[in-house]
Amino acid sequence: MIEFWNARVLENLNSSPQNNFKLCLRIVDKVFYFYDMVLLTFNIIAPEIPVSYQKIVTEEELLKITTDGTQKILEILEKYQVHTTFFVEISLVEKLPELLKSIAKKGHELGLLNKYSYQKEIETAKGFLEELTGKTIRGMRQFPEKRLSSEKLKAMQFIYRSPMDFSNIFFFKNTLERKIAYEEHEIMVIPESVSPYSRLPYNDFTFQMIPMKFYQNMVTETLEKEEYVMIYLNSWQFVELNDKKFGLSFYRKYNLGVQMEEKLDRFLKFVEENDLAITRMKDFFF
Repeated sequence: MIEFWNARVLENLNSSPQNNFKLCLRIVDKVFYFYDMVLLTFNIIAPEIPVSYQKIVTEEELLKITTDGTQKILEILEKYQVHTTFFVEISLVEKLPELLKSIAKKGHELGLLNKYSYQKEIETAKGFLEELTGKTIRGMRQFPEKRLSSEKLKAMQFIYRSPMDFSNIFFFKNTLERKIAYEEHEIMVIPESVSPYSRLPYNDFTFQMIPMKFYQNMVTETLEKEEYVMIYLNSWQFVELNDKKFGLSFYRKYNLGVQMEEKLDRFLKFVEENDLAITRMKDFFF
């Protein structure tokens, strides 16, 4: 059986070997990659509201921000006909059933994002999401506070985890080391990518803050040395949050909403024009 991730490949199978079109052949259960791969991922998560503002912002408002931002992302992805991976924060799983069903029906992968949850809550959310979508949930993205070990994740039948660090303006002071995927207790560990030259991580804050031309150059340089680059963004970044009641820092409000939509659109156009490929996490590693 042969599956083609990009329809344009069919038109170019007999073209020059130098042609760098996006091509992925899955033959039996073995995958062969002949292109540069972008693992574009999204966190379905509400913005972090300071404690002093939490009584002002309602849960309904936060859910609307999360839903609206995710819908805007889906519209842009549909425009470019690409499938990605969405990690939904565990406390939101049972609150957003229609949105999550829609994501699965569109062909995107769903995983879980653990920010503050315990093992029992994770097991409940995983079971609910699998029953809701009819899909096996393979991936877990984790913040530092509640990272479960690979052994525990394996026992819950996850096959990969994606550790991430909190991103803020101070990471520019750090010199980050190169991070690549590795296996640990039969769990694939897939950390956020780091540019080999600028040493900037491919997190939500980097995408939001730096000029798109610089970001595109980062991706190009990274893919000269690595097989893939893994990027993550947050759903709430695609909604305007200038109202003071949200209590966001000035740098966290920069480029939100329409500006993020435009940046994502420009990035996907860059990917398309430079014959890069975007796929779901599960398809690349498994």
